[in-house]
Amino acid sequence: MPQPRVARDRARADRAPAEAKPKPKPKVIAVVPTYHPDVAVEAHMKALARQVDEVIVVDDGTGPAADDVLERLTADSIRVIRLSSNAGIARALNVGIRAALEAGADYVVNTDQDTELPDGYVDACLATFMLANPVTHLGIVCTDRVNGQPSIPTWYSPEGLGLVPEAIQSGFVLSRECLERTGPFDERLVIDCVDTEYCLRVRDRGFRIAVAKDTDIKHSLGEMVPFRPFGIPLRHRDGEHEYQYHSPFRQYYITRNNIDLVFRNVRRRRRWALAVIKRQIGPTFDAIVSGPKRTKHTVAIFVGTLHGFLRVRGPIPAGLRRFLTR
Repeated sequence: MPQPRVARDRARADRAPAEAKPKPKPKVIAVVPTYHPDVAVEAHMKALARQVDEVIVVDDGTGPAADDVLERLTADSIRVIRLSSNAGIARALNVGIRAALEAGADYVVNTDQDTELPDGYVDACLATFMLANPVTHLGIVCTDRVNGQPSIPTWYSPEGLGLVPEAIQSGFVLSRECLERTGPFDERLVIDCVDTEYCLRVRDRGFRIAVAKDTDIKHSLGEMVPFRPFGIPLRHRDGEHEYQYHSPFRQYYITRNNIDLVFRNVRRRRRWALAVIKRQIGPTFDAIVSGPKRTKHTVAIFVGTLHGFLRVRGPIPAGLRRFLTR
């Protein structure tokens, strides 16, 4: 007896391979530490919110001065967490990342308050994660360029992704697995070298860092000022020589934390340690001979060097902070 058509169709459907269910869209949450945020920060946060599922702003102890800006951000459905005191970017990042993971984030975007991520940046980073072979073990995707200056990959993965040993944390897109296995940012560093230390630890855990091809972010890397050794201007055909200036307060952390990281890594990464020392000689010399506050820079570098060798960590001593910032 011929099989009824309905029965034949049902039998054929049973034999057909089940269609693969589409993967759910990953949840992406951005974490942004702020300190004395202004109107420009509001614009950056609104633009960022269009690229992610949620934005978490962690204000690092600004106090009442930030009330108006933070209240307007809250009104725009941006989650705001306020720290009672200024504890440094590492602490602010950790508080925000912990909140993002508790909210179910599959990926976390880190960005500074003065960084502009172009439209499509987060999607480009996620696409890079999707391209990665599991063997590559990709943990972080970062920008290809900062203010137009390209990252030069040190290696390439089998699938052609450009890999770098370290990058600035502003613009990081980190996988949940990477965050959970690597752990929090090192709060003992407070500010400066926080991203470098984390990149080294990420690689120690077996993860790779890739650039999202053709992405370019706008990010403030410090003030450029004329190089005037002992007040003497140096000129060339296009004007005065310039160098990147950091305040004496920042100079203390830059000096101390770089020395600290050299001590931590010199046995395993001798070339890297030598490169860090070589890289810091020029800026240190510039700050001592040309800085607008040369005496304070000299004190900051001397104490930072001493504390680096003594492995002193944590916030700058209160008395030194008052002297360097007054």
